[in-house]
Amino acid sequence: MRKFLFLFFLISSCGLAKKSNSSVTFKPLPTPKIIENIENNKLNFTYLLLRSQTTIIDNNRKSQFNISLRIKKNDKILISGSLLVPLFKGMFTKNEMLFYEKLNKSFYKGDYKYISEILNYNLSLQSIQNLILGQPVMFNKRKVSKLSSNSQYILKSYDRKNKITKTYYFNPDKFTLKKQSFESKKGEILTVNYENYKKFESNNIPQFVTITTKNNDKSIKFEMKTKVSRINERISFPFKIPSGYNKINL
Repeated sequence: MRKFLFLFFLISSCGLAKKSNSSVTFKPLPTPKIIENIENNKLNFTYLLLRSQTTIIDNNRKSQFNISLRIKKNDKILISGSLLVPLFKGMFTKNEMLFYEKLNKSFYKGDYKYISEILNYNLSLQSIQNLILGQPVMFNKRKVSKLSSNSQYILKSYDRKNKITKTYYFNPDKFTLKKQSFESKKGEILTVNYENYKKFESNNIPQFVTITTKNNDKSIKFEMKTKVSRINERISFPFKIPSGYNKINL
């Protein structure tokens, strides 16, 4: 069941461009100019449909699933998982997350607390959306400082309320997000790496996303290879918990 829940946090994307070119000449820029370019790189879509092959590595054990992800930007995310046959379905909304899984005929309805504990970060619908689509999470442009680098743009900030250090790494050519990491005072770490961006209707979306969470000696890794099936075409979000399923508490 725990592995099944891990899946609800994953998925990424793709498009029609080329990988960031490592030979691009790095040009030092002031922080306001870097932020301006990052803001210009925000995703602009209403609907998005992704297909993904997702691998979970937990304590050296691997599990692989086929994932379908439907997104209505800043409103809801529908995820379906299968392995030859349908296995589970989940819905993220602004206020709650819901899912059911067929094997044990069980369902969950509640907030984001459990999945937030797994990934060492206080999650919401928008933060999950940003994490899987290569967008900075909880990025406060008024509170970031630039770190020295000769190959990429690095911005850092500290969340005093939640005691979390946030670091963002951007590619020098298109200002796409290369990596973002979050480290708590207790040493809990969430790191997300992005590769192979492609463009769909002016949107740069990563085809490969790796999410790693570390807590003490425990590490969990999620690897997603995805393809964009549709963008800005209206899609449905069919979700209904089957009758006869048992509610579980997490």
